Amino acid sequence: MAAFVVVEMEVKDPAAKDRYSKAAGPTIKEFGGEFVAAGAWTQLAGDPGLKNGGIIRFESREQALAWYNSPSYQAALADRDAGMTCRFHLIG
Repeated sequence: MAAFVVVEMEVKDPAAKDRYSKAAGPTIKEFGGEFVAAGAWTQLAGDPGLKNGGIIRFESREQALAWYNSPSYQAALADRDAGMTCRFHLIG
């Protein structure tokens, strides 16, 4: 069954966010993931969260977790944390 990583985020340092994106993007492909949506959220109901986000599809939950926990992705976390306020969710 497919699994999806749903990311909520707001940029706080564009340069750090760009470094993160350049480093993290190839790691997603390395684990068979693909972006299926990215951009500004449209709040339909509930408390507003962070203003932007993305959805990444993986073939399985195990593949998504292998990507997230991989040394290649973990190496990008300092730039992620410096560049964005974010929340990552896994469903599926």
